[in-house]
Amino acid sequence: MDAPEDMGARVNRGAEREGYSKGRWAGAGIAELLKQRMTAERLIALSLLACAAAMLVSLPAPGAASRRRKPEPAIGGDASALVAYRNMHRAFRAARSLTFESEYVWESEGREIGRSTYRLWLKKPNHARIESRSSDGDRTGILILDGRQMWIYWPDGRPYIHASDSRANARDGMKSYLRKDASKGMHSIARETSVLGTGMSMTILDPSIFLGAPDLMDAQLESVRNAGSGMAGGEDCAIVEARYAESQRTRVFWISKRDHLPRRLEETVRVTREIVVREFWRDVVVNGAFAKDLFSWKPPADWAEYRMDALEDGLLEPGSAAPDFEATLIDGSRCRLSDFRGSIVWLTFWRLSCIPCRRELPHLQKLQDKHRPDGLVVLGFNCADDLGPAAEFLREAAITFPTVVDTSAAAQEIFYRAYQNARGQSALPLNYLIDRRGAVVVGWYGYKKGVSPGERMLRDLIAGD
Repeated sequence: MDAPEDMGARVNRGAEREGYSKGRWAGAGIAELLKQRMTAERLIALSLLACAAAMLVSLPAPGAASRRRKPEPAIGGDASALVAYRNMHRAFRAARSLTFESEYVWESEGREIGRSTYRLWLKKPNHARIESRSSDGDRTGILILDGRQMWIYWPDGRPYIHASDSRANARDGMKSYLRKDASKGMHSIARETSVLGTGMSMTILDPSIFLGAPDLMDAQLESVRNAGSGMAGGEDCAIVEARYAESQRTRVFWISKRDHLPRRLEETVRVTREIVVREFWRDVVVNGAFAKDLFSWKPPADWAEYRMDALEDGLLEPGSAAPDFEATLIDGSRCRLSDFRGSIVWLTFWRLSCIPCRRELPHLQKLQDKHRPDGLVVLGFNCADDLGPAAEFLREAAITFPTVVDTSAAAQEIFYRAYQNARGQSALPLNYLIDRRGAVVVGWYGYKKGVSPGERMLRDLIAGD
């Protein structure tokens, strides 16, 4: 599979998880869910669904520090604001231990989606604990990182996690847990918090940054500006606004002038629906002592490990017919997949906020140019972004292959349903190689230049003609 830094974003229908880790907010499915009455199960499901979407701004996988450090791109805005922003990250990374409590609220279009509180403990080199409780007090989720493994369990019973839950595990949810390998620098705690089932999606700052993981948002940082000063959490704070990914995501930090750590955080993600997350930190303690057993947990003997369906299980089977569809190209014309029958089609689903997608598209353009005489057609498919920003990116990247840019419900259904069968899960980039008869040759998630199964199979298809 792809190297971690090149993986795409996994989405739980609306929620995206890149590199097979949770990302944040996708628009698909959110509008429908918001119209429904929020029962406890739906709220928990939505906290997973919207985990990005689509995180919404897609992030690469944890542990994705570049092997070769590239020059930092010019960051716009105010120099003093950038200094405050960098100092916040340095203070977060430099502490030996850190604990705080936070209220967590998120909403879409003025309607509250979830509210909870959580307490976080962090300790170098690779220890963490989160205890989160829903605002009504009915649901509790606990995450423990013991240095090597991550454990998640639910004292009040396992919540509904996603649509595969009922068929994947019919055992008593009162005695179940999740376990994941969590080597230092190779995990993202933020992408697991939605599974706690308390009404949270991702935390705004990933606690794994404290434990040595890279801040993956840095790759999309465009500008940092001063936004005044004010009080938050009992601290005199400098307020800075950071913009990422062509302003699709904005974060505002109230940074303490005393210890340079935030006391209030607010994130706005702009996709087909605007989503806002707010956190209010309090009782912040730096370099305090913790009980020795705080980061230890072992499942009782009569508990069962819960395993979610694998994302890859939802890919279309090789040899099956690629579902035909009709959608709108970027020039406004309509096209069908079947219009390309007789050609080898490389179908790639992408979105602007997905860094691996941005890396893959220029490479696919080169493949298209090289193999056009061999009958290759690369067909892009974006059902997340508005026409203007998508067209601007394609123009700047010199992408000329046909590309669907269509945010209609029908187009989203193609991505979320027709080409992925793992109910409640999705990811980007998603690629399929389709033969001249319209049959699936291979499907896969993620991107790593030169080693994708698609390129290997493409060579075989061409050689076999």
